[in-house]
This record gives sequence, C-alpha cells and structure tokens, in this order.
Amino acid sequence: MIVDNSNFRSCETGAKARRLFDMAENGLNVPRFFCVQSPEDIAAAKADTEGLYSVRSSAHCEDGREFSFAGQFDTYLNVKGSDLEYYVRKCLDSRASAEAYAANTGAAADIGMTVIVQQMIQAELSGVLFTSNPQGILSEAVIAVGRGTGNNVVEDRTDVTQYYYDMHDDKFCYERQGDSPLLSEKLLADLIAAARRINEVFGERQDIEFAIKDDEVFILQSRPITTLDASNPTVLDSSNISESYPGISSPLTISFVKEVYYMVFRSSVRRTTKNDGTAERIDASLHSMTDSVNGRIYYRISNWYDVISLLPFSKKIIPVWQEMLGVQDKQVSRTGDKVSGLTKMRVMISFFQLLFTNCKKMEKLEAYFDGVYKDYSEKISNTSDPAKLTKFYSELCDALAGEWDITLANDMYTFIFTGLLKKRLVKKYGEKGAELTNKYIAGSKGIKSMEPVRKLYEMKKRFEEKGLLTKLAEVSSAEDLAGLTKAFPEGGKLIEDYIADYGDRCPEELKLETQTYRVAPWRLCGNIAAASPVREDTGGEQVKGFMTKAFAKRAAAGIRLRESSRMSRGRIFGLMRQIVRSCGEAFVSQQRLTNTEDVFYLTMEELFSAAENTALPLMETVTSRRKKWAGFKKLPLYTRLVFADDPFDKVLTDFGTGSSASGELSGIPCSEGIAEGEVVLVEQPSPDIDTKGRIIAARMTDPGWVFMITGAAGILSEKGSLLSHTAIISRELGKPSVVGVRDLFDKLHNGDYIRINGSTGEINILRRKQANPQ
Repeated sequence: MIVDNSNFRSCETGAKARRLFDMAENGLNVPRFFCVQSPEDIAAAKADTEGLYSVRSSAHCEDGREFSFAGQFDTYLNVKGSDLEYYVRKCLDSRASAEAYAANTGAAADIGMTVIVQQMIQAELSGVLFTSNPQGILSEAVIAVGRGTGNNVVEDRTDVTQYYYDMHDDKFCYERQGDSPLLSEKLLADLIAAARRINEVFGERQDIEFAIKDDEVFILQSRPITTLDASNPTVLDSSNISESYPGISSPLTISFVKEVYYMVFRSSVRRTTKNDGTAERIDASLHSMTDSVNGRIYYRISNWYDVISLLPFSKKIIPVWQEMLGVQDKQVSRTGDKVSGLTKMRVMISFFQLLFTNCKKMEKLEAYFDGVYKDYSEKISNTSDPAKLTKFYSELCDALAGEWDITLANDMYTFIFTGLLKKRLVKKYGEKGAELTNKYIAGSKGIKSMEPVRKLYEMKKRFEEKGLLTKLAEVSSAEDLAGLTKAFPEGGKLIEDYIADYGDRCPEELKLETQTYRVAPWRLCGNIAAASPVREDTGGEQVKGFMTKAFAKRAAAGIRLRESSRMSRGRIFGLMRQIVRSCGEAFVSQQRLTNTEDVFYLTMEELFSAAENTALPLMETVTSRRKKWAGFKKLPLYTRLVFADDPFDKVLTDFGTGSSASGELSGIPCSEGIAEGEVVLVEQPSPDIDTKGRIIAARMTDPGWVFMITGAAGILSEKGSLLSHTAIISRELGKPSVVGVRDLFDKLHNGDYIRINGSTGEINILRRKQANPQ
C-alpha cells in the first residue's frame, strides 16, 4: 500500500514519516515524498524513472525517548526511479541489524517498517540542526553544515562548520574545520526560523536534517532529541549582575563572588527564619546563587526564586523584584520544596520587623563597616606572609557574615517602596506616572556615591588654576605621576587623600583583578582632568498626597542607604584585593608565579592551599587557565542561558591552526561525562579487540562500531562533529566522547592512561605506558 497525504493518518507509517507529513502540512519546505510498506507498492507509485530519490526507513521503534536507533537502518541516496523496488527491499532488510542492536542494548523493539521515498535534493550544502544543543544547553541551537549531501556530514567525509546559536539573544559563534563552508545571513536566518517553527509544531526539541540548493532550505526529516532530559533545567540570567561584573571575570573573582553570595544569603535566611533549619535545608541552592559560564558571572535565577519564595506575598514581590533588577524573562522557575506554614510565619514576622527598622539598621551597619575596615586595613598593610593574609581573609569574612545580609533587606525595602510608588503614580497618571516616579526619587544630595565625583571636580579646578591640566591628562605611569607630584606637591597630596577615601571606587571595582586607583594611582589622573561639575538636583518635583509622599520618602531613603552600602562594599572588596595581591607578590618572590597578575587565575580554594603549602606548584594551573580564558574572550556574551543540568563552559577548537607543538589534546565535546582509562587505538573494528573499560581512540567510526563502544569507558575520534555517528551513538549509550581531535594517533599510544571530559572536550594524559625493558 502506498501512503500519502490522503491516508497516512490511518496507517502505521512510523514516527519519521508522520512528522514529514506534519511538517509539510504546516508550511515547512519538505521535498516531495511518499511511503511504501513493501517493494511491490513501488509499481503503483508511478515514480519518475529518470528522477533521483532517497530511500530511508520509518520503523515503529525509531526515534523513541529511550533509544533512537540512529544509524541502525540503511539509507540510500541518489536512487533512480527504475531501481526503487530493489533499494526499498534492501532498506526493509536492514531490520536485522536493528534487531541485533535492540538485543545488545536491551531496547524494546517493534521493528515494523514503512519506507520513505523522497525526491533527492542535489544539495550544495547540507547538515543537521539541533533546536537545543544535545550536550545540554537548552537555549542554544546547533547547526552543523558541510558541502554536498547529508551523508558526507554524518560520515565525516567533508569538513564541517558548527554554529552555536543562542535562541534568546540571537547571537552566535562558530568553529570551522579546514575549508568548511560559512552560511550567509539569509540562510542562517532561514534555518533558525525553521527550527522555531518545527519546535512549535512538535512541542519538543528536535534533531533536523536539512539540505540547501540554490539558496533554498529543504527540511529532509526531523526527530526528537532523545538524549536530552529537560525536566529540571538550570536557568542562568545576567540581569543586574552584569553591571557589577561585566564581560569576563577572573577565576579568582568568580570563586570569591560565589562564596560572598553564599555567605550573605545564608545569613539572611537564618535571620529571617529564626535559625529554624531552613538555611541548612536549602544549602545547595544558597551555595549557587551565582554561577559562571565561559568566564561570565550569572545569577542562578531559579535559586533566587527559591529564596524569595520564603517571603510573605512572594507572588507579588517577585514581579517587583524582576522589574527592579531588569529581568526580562518573567517566567518563574523554582526547584525547591514548598515552605512550611510555620517557616512562613517566622519569615513574615522578621520581614515586617526589618521593614520598620531598616534605616536604623543600615546606619548602624555603615558604622560597623567603617570600624572593620579601619581594623583590618592596618593589619593587612603590615603583612606579607600568605598564611597570615589568608587568616585575615577568613577573619574578615567571619566579621561580616552575620551583618552584611542587612543590605539584602534594604534592597528589598527599596524595591518594594519604589514599586508601590510607581504603581500608585501609574494608576493615577497613566504613562506619565513612570516619569514622575523617577523624578520623585531622584536627586544627588545625600547620595554618598556622588561624593567622589564632586571631589574629582574640585581637584580638577586646583590643577587648572596651576596651569597643569594638560600635564595631568597626559599622566600614564607611576613615573609620570611622581613628576607631576614633584611639580605640584599640593596636588599630589589631594590625589593621595582622594585615594585613601575613594581609591576602590572605579569601573569594575568589584572584580578582584581590576587595577583600582589604590593599586594604580596614575589611572586617576585622566579622570580628574575629564571631571565635570555635578548638578545638585533634589528631584525638583513637589510630591502630592500622603501615601505618595510616604512611598517616595522611603524609596529615596532606601536608595541613599543602598548607595552608601555599595561604597562600603567597594572598600571591603578593596581589602580582599589587597590580600590577594600581597599573596601574589609573595608567590612571585617564591618563584611559584611569573607575575602578580597570575594569582587571579587561581580560585580562592587554590589560593588558600598555596598559602598553606609552599611546595604546591601553581604555574601549570595558571598557564592552562590563561589559555582557556583567552578562548572565552572570543565568545559572545549571552544574557540568559538554560542548561538541562549543571552549567558548563564552552570549549571551541580552532581547526585552522594545525598541530600543537606542545602535544596538547582537545576536541569537540559530544557526550557529557568524564572517563578515565587505558587507550586502545582502533583503526578498524574487530570482535578480537578488548575495549571493556578502556577508551577507544579511532580515526572515525560508523554505526558498526556500536558493539565496541558499548563496553568502552569512552571514545575519541580524529574526525567528527556534534552530529557524527560517534557523537550520536555515544550520547545514546551514555559514554563520554570527544571528536575532531587532531593528530590523535600521533599523540596517543596503546596503554596510555588518560582522562577525557565529554562536556568540555579536554583530554589529559595522566601517565604514559612504560616502554618494555630491553
């Protein structure tokens, strides 16, 4: 029986064929096709005997959630119409290999088959489009494209370009192999539009095969991505935090920020729940209030929702919080358990207590910060021993841990009253209400963060009076500054006093690696020369109405206290930076680092270990991280990332640079997980080769390798891409794999013991096989 649009819904065609019909009905550009269930049906199909077709399976068991059976059925391309009956029979006969695969993997298998006969597109380019990265990035589509027909791509017969397209920001990056093709803007846009549409049609993430001819995209087939579990995603968002940590942050800053957020939020939860054990219960969430990907710092937004959900009226507070922080995607994702009624009651009491006492507590906190700063500033300045410095760091954290969380209460205080003010004004004045909100809470008087700006302008006027403004603007080194200070000692004293008070207030001041004015005083001179007068604005609008005045007054107070606490935070971070830099200088004197800046490529944990153990080597870690972070700088900054599980970094390999003289190994990560084991180099598959518990290193693979891969710990391949058979089968079997590893057979030997990371593409040689003694 021939199956076409008129009768396919009443027939067992298999999911692959049904999806082709669905896509065609929904306007996707699918080449003309029909389905048959026996070779004898071909005669009735009246196929063009001179035309060319592809012949592929549509078995009942294919593309299932547990096993996709990818590559287990035969596909034939460029089949003449006159030969269709023969190739349909061969396609049906491939059930035998699928049955063997099912028996080996334990998959339930109904191998009943329909065969799809489809007009052959003589593709100039072809490839596969994953609407979500099967490595586990749900917000990222992946396009792998090469020249010729699709079999050239999946069988690694042609160089492939892989595009990584962020579906949230519409940004992308790509990596090329050799002379692989690049897509035009139009073709890339057409493919992404098709991906979005196909996702809508099927309601789940898809693995799509496409062909391109004469600048036109054809969709050849689509199947669900069977290896991706999106039931419990991790959502990262850069809203607001990107203002404090724009662009790339160092490994040291990333680890430091993660610990600071944990410390502050744990203290806040303990305070508001009266230490009822809630903080311990959600400790995992509190440990990951921030995360990092590709050297950028993000909020782990679902964990924030877990914490905010503890608050009374959280459903009303969350939209206000989202607006104040600039969270664009308003979907609320939560992973935590429900909060008990008793905990809610405790939090409600604490919440209202904090609202009524917020301003007094913040003023006391500022005085406390000043005392802590004065005490530890002197201690740290008089110490150069890393062990003592890290001890001071721990003491400083302990001194702040039980107090710093008050700033979170003030943030919420500010957000709530600003939100209430805006809501009231918008209700009363419509669109003009938002403009009035800004005017009512505006004004520079009393805002502590404006003090440095005023000071800069006052200093500028003094240098201008002395006729030294041009010389001031030209300062670019410590030597230049020393010369200027000699010429104008009073000016030098003004700069010195400014740095004593505000030396940590500068762009990117919260990154430990930033060279603040305290670290590099000469950097301040250009800012002094460019300073402008501050307009003393008190808002200028007369606030009317009792409730409006009350909301505006509290919102403005919260903003003033928030800015004051930020100034104090910058000074405290300055102490942390001083500790770290002093440790770095000590490590340089011990010849463990090349220069002080190297210390920022360690994590805080590694820094502490290095301070305690003077024999601990550091340069190998620093060198590796520098290389990795240099790669991160080439990647776009994404505002929102969604992972199926834990976040991970993207590692792109530049295939155009040739072999690495250092012998380092890396490739395209294809199937997540880490595996360690002995290497077995395999040129051709054979049942005589023992791969159990070992890591296969191959030049390329095909579906026939499945039995060797089943028992292996992991697999490496010189050829391949994210959609090659190596990648597909290893993901399906849950085996870590890395493909596209250049010069694999030159750099590894049988018996070498290695570790591979299928999430990052990293390959480490742990030990070489010992040569046999002569």
